[in-house]
Amino acid sequence: MGIVTRSAGFPQSFWRWPLLMMAALPLTACSAFPAHSPQVQLESIHPQSVGFVSQTFTLDLKISNPNSSALRAKAGEARLLVQNRQVAYGLLNKPVQVPAYGSSVVSIPVTGNLLPLLGELGSVDSQKGLPYAVKGYLVTGPFDSRIPFTVTGSLHLPLASSSSAVAP
Repeated sequence: MGIVTRSAGFPQSFWRWPLLMMAALPLTACSAFPAHSPQVQLESIHPQSVGFVSQTFTLDLKISNPNSSALRAKAGEARLLVQNRQVAYGLLNKPVQVPAYGSSVVSIPVTGNLLPLLGELGSVDSQKGLPYAVKGYLVTGPFDSRIPFTVTGSLHLPLASSSSAVAP
């Protein structure tokens, strides 16, 4: 008569489902992260309110999605730099959806202070304008991944309330 022993561990079928789930996780995670970074362009800058100490502008950013799935951004941030100085900051506080192979324009209100730049405006070449950069990120995916972006160009003065002073 032989001795029959039983393992005190888990049955083999117990390990099958967790292993299948772990194998499938990378496949589902791929759709959460875009294969190609979205392209961001500054469409326009519009003054909203101008005070002595603080000014509020609206940055209209065109976000183009080169991926085969829609881009869903939960939030984001934008910093406006003029002549390498941060002059305004704002948050995107509403969700944005950019269709696959499409684009959307997103408006981000930014608030800052342009007073430190006033002394330098007299030395600005009107043909070249003021160099600017918009740096920021979009928050997307189930893990709140940040997709950074940077846009550069020149601002041409004077800033009129009805027109944009942006040149790529």
